[in-house]
Amino acid sequence: MRQCFNALRASIFGPREASASRQAPAGDFLLVFMRYPEPGKVKTRLAAEIGDARAASVYERLLRRTLGVVADLKHQNSALGVLLFHTPGDPVEKIEKKFGGPWTLRPQEGEHLGERMKNAVDTAFSMGAKKVVLIGSDIADIQTRDLDEAFRKTGDGAAALGPARDGGFYLIGLDRPCGAPFDFTQWSTGEIFTRTRQELARSGLRVETVPKRSDVDRPTDLPLLHSDPVIGKRLSIIIPTLSDPEKLLPLINFLQDRIWPGDEIIVVRGLAQGKREMMRRSDLLIHARCPRGRGIQQNFGAMLAGGDLLFFLHEDTIPPPDFAYRIRKVCGREDAALGCFRLAFYPTNKPVGLVAKWANLRTSLFKLPYGDQGLFCRRDIFEKAGGFCHKYLLEDVDLVKRCRKLGKLVMVPREVYSSPDRYLRKGPLAASLQNHMIMLLYLLGIGEKELYGIYYR
Repeated sequence: MRQCFNALRASIFGPREASASRQAPAGDFLLVFMRYPEPGKVKTRLAAEIGDARAASVYERLLRRTLGVVADLKHQNSALGVLLFHTPGDPVEKIEKKFGGPWTLRPQEGEHLGERMKNAVDTAFSMGAKKVVLIGSDIADIQTRDLDEAFRKTGDGAAALGPARDGGFYLIGLDRPCGAPFDFTQWSTGEIFTRTRQELARSGLRVETVPKRSDVDRPTDLPLLHSDPVIGKRLSIIIPTLSDPEKLLPLINFLQDRIWPGDEIIVVRGLAQGKREMMRRSDLLIHARCPRGRGIQQNFGAMLAGGDLLFFLHEDTIPPPDFAYRIRKVCGREDAALGCFRLAFYPTNKPVGLVAKWANLRTSLFKLPYGDQGLFCRRDIFEKAGGFCHKYLLEDVDLVKRCRKLGKLVMVPREVYSSPDRYLRKGPLAASLQNHMIMLLYLLGIGEKELYGIYYR
């Protein structure tokens, strides 16, 4: 599994060095200013009140939310160039590992923030940009539509400017190099928005504003995090397994790099005989064991979970890199009861590729995903549905049916990569026919005990 995982990871992300050298296409460029969330180096004003560690946690949540919004925009416009500018001295390998995505990583250059922004804008125009929008990464409520609006309003003699509630700005859009707004060394006053607007006007640009948004610099700003359906939730990833948990280390390491502060991973090992018990607990990882049965194991994991959101992940399935943002976004919808991802197999071939295509079509048409597509929901939905009622077989389909009575099923347009081993052992056609025969018998009312006997003979 380790070799397969490493090969898949390389196929998704490409060589690590490629991110820094990859050239974005000419056209619209989005520039994101960030800093690696190391305690003591981010949100220093906030840290003075709540401590370095908590301030770094707050900033990382803001950063991950911002990058999720940026990825949404990139998904809508594949020609968009995205440059992620990090602070000089930041650990580049850690940024690549934890915050890699559809963007090019570059260091900020300059003595102060204004000079760094000017140099970043100039870099984008030197790469062939027609319009450039620059944003910060610590805005609590930035939306994709804000970025869309900024690009629409930029051009033909107009610059876009996004006011922040503390008197600064979180966004600036330009269609030409313009150094005047950045020729200042002080950037922590409440007059920055007004000053920047005046400098743009003196440079002959008409200023168009986009919606005012909120950054988080003081303890009084923290309620913004708790009220946001994306930032304010904790995620618990529940992985049932029959294997020694040490064999899951490549998957666990990947998940730990991508979860948000406060999230957790719960590995529940099923034993032929054994009692329910939690074996080890750390800040990010819980190891537990209980009697064998995927439904039993997942219910026990949900009972141990401290998160508001539950993600049931098979041990041979790798979710997309931004899964934590995607899950939060879906679960923030009031009409959504349950979510899943699109299915893909790795390694793949034509027959198992057709199995994956049919699984995604079946989910779209009949709202019946399997568990290897990564099911997730809010805890309150899981509890209202009664958890997993089937212990050993079709526990996923049974949960889906009951959750659909409570709201919509949403399929995220991102792939999870699952192992095709069970299809290759039996043959893709035979395995698929067996799965659908069992599902048909279940829908006709055949009980789990009888289905188990038929499936395992």
